[in-house]
Amino acid sequence: MPLLTIIRLTPPGRGAVASFLLCGEHASETLLQYWQGRKPTREHPTWGRLQLLANGDCEEAVVHCTEGGIEIHVHGGEQIASAIETLFVQSGAVLKTWQDHFTAGTSQRDLALRLLPYAPTERTAQILLDQFHGAYEREIAAIEQLSCESERLRRLVRLQELASLGKHLVEPFRVVLAGASNAGKSSLLNAILGFQRSLVYDAPGTTRDVVSGQTALDGFPVTFFDTAGFRTTDDELELQGIDRSLGSMADADLVVWVIDSTIAESQQPPCPTSDNVLICWNKIDLASETAAEKVGSRSPNGCVGGSRQEREMPPSSAEYRALPTGGLPVSALTGEGIERLLGEVIRRLVPSPPKPQEAVALTHPLTF
Repeated sequence: MPLLTIIRLTPPGRGAVASFLLCGEHASETLLQYWQGRKPTREHPTWGRLQLLANGDCEEAVVHCTEGGIEIHVHGGEQIASAIETLFVQSGAVLKTWQDHFTAGTSQRDLALRLLPYAPTERTAQILLDQFHGAYEREIAAIEQLSCESERLRRLVRLQELASLGKHLVEPFRVVLAGASNAGKSSLLNAILGFQRSLVYDAPGTTRDVVSGQTALDGFPVTFFDTAGFRTTDDELELQGIDRSLGSMADADLVVWVIDSTIAESQQPPCPTSDNVLICWNKIDLASETAAEKVGSRSPNGCVGGSRQEREMPPSSAEYRALPTGGLPVSALTGEGIERLLGEVIRRLVPSPPKPQEAVALTHPLTF
């Protein structure tokens, strides 16, 4: 490692504050050559001035001694930031980006710091920050000190439960909407995202390619994929889309199998039986209309459309197509059941979210 390194911690360009880290064997004595103010300590940040030019021009700064080096915070103008870099490079420092400086370590703290700038939500950023502050190392040390084997096992099992979440603090979960053609998958994707991401048309086979949209559920990033529907067809382009649907399902963290509740079960493609499949019965607004028509048409007393009492009766559960165990009824058109569906999706993906400052093992392609 060089005897002196200057690292820019904030992004390039103009900002409110520019932050640097000066580290290495001679960091303190080099800083004091240009520092006007009280000697920096680890107890608290210190305000003073840095002499940036030979003519004596100074810039206000706040410095703080930390375990990793000396933090320097100055006004965020690009000229001042460039002058800071030039000053310490001329004093023998090697200029590095924060990515270059922090990618060498392999500890959980190093990995957390590497991933933190890419966290897509505040919640995942906080989990990464907890790991940077040593949550994982503390938990491992505590487990090693335990004499109770059952308690040790319980805490190891908990770490294992959260291992899958550690892969998705930056990379979103993949949720694939799949099912028969014209089941309403594109409409459902649009309803989930809150805007029209997929084209919607009542003719089957409209979706040929995989269409995706990213959102956050309970603070965790999730990408939803709308896929080509399954049906018997000779259209080569549609068959390619179906093949892509199968590939997306194979890579999914969760598959939402969308069923048109107005279509007879005998006319539906077989539902996958994997553990990561959530069944969703769409178009319940149309199914209820059909059920209401059935109730209204019953006329045991000879009256057209049935008696007034019969017409006002809500459709019985027998009038709706029976839902399989775990199936959720929704209407992509009216929004009914969407919130419950999303709640079940995130419950399946993150069944037991980590508590504040709880250990989460980090694994991600960016970390290796």
